Amino acid sequence: MSQEVPRRRSPGQLGDLPADVPPARAALIQEMRRGREKANLSLNDLAREMFSSKATVSRWLNARALPDEKQVIRWAELCGTEVPRMTDLWRRAHALEPSAALRDAPAPPEPRRGRGRTAVILSITLLACVAGISIAVWTKRSTTPPCAVDYPVSLHVPPQSGEVMDVTAEVKCGLAPDRKYLVVEEVPNVDPRNPHPAYYVKSQILKTRIGESSVARLVLKEPVGMRAKFYVISVDAAGERQMEQNHIVDNGLLNLPDGTRQESPVSWHVKAWQ
Repeated sequence: MSQEVPRRRSPGQLGDLPADVPPARAALIQEMRRGREKANLSLNDLAREMFSSKATVSRWLNARALPDEKQVIRWAELCGTEVPRMTDLWRRAHALEPSAALRDAPAPPEPRRGRGRTAVILSITLLACVAGISIAVWTKRSTTPPCAVDYPVSLHVPPQSGEVMDVTAEVKCGLAPDRKYLVVEEVPNVDPRNPHPAYYVKSQILKTRIGESSVARLVLKEPVGMRAKFYVISVDAAGERQMEQNHIVDNGLLNLPDGTRQESPVSWHVKAWQ
């Protein structure tokens, strides 16, 4: 007797966006929602493919947070929508976001009776400090060379190898000094009883100046014939702590930490011999 193949459930419907969401942001979120429905992906599916968490994806789809430009490009590619339209909507929405320095600055103290002059001086001083922070942030960003490619790191991986493989990471653009850059291997369906990808940290990129290259020799422990993805990610200090707390066997992870950024294109590799 033939068994009926279970049909994939459609993703749950999302509620209406709040009325106070700016039109530019609402247009971006509606396009992201349209792509999700077109690709028929759940929040868990999107979180896995976007190298993020389910909570973060939910915040994007409910207009409580904005993804960055690389994330919206990956979203469009994943869901089969138009990349130019998605990036244009993102730039319109992102242009309305207030600068972090002005958004997070405390309000100036209200003047008290008999101390009006002191209050005015304190207000002027506070505004000068905020302006100084904004100028410092702008100056720091302006000295970082713009990235002319989609990803700041180029990873060269041979299509096939045996148990040992050499990979080369070349830095194309300036890398953030407060993030750690790692080469990871993504192995699909590592356990047939519970299909789920596993992520293995294979090496760290130590040479981070533009034009520098580093070579790492990786040991592959998966069976012959296994096809896996290799790419570079970056994590901040919080992400690094999450990785240390969630290791499984051989530096493996069931999920990448929140805030992980993909920093190179994906390269496929097959372990062809022992």
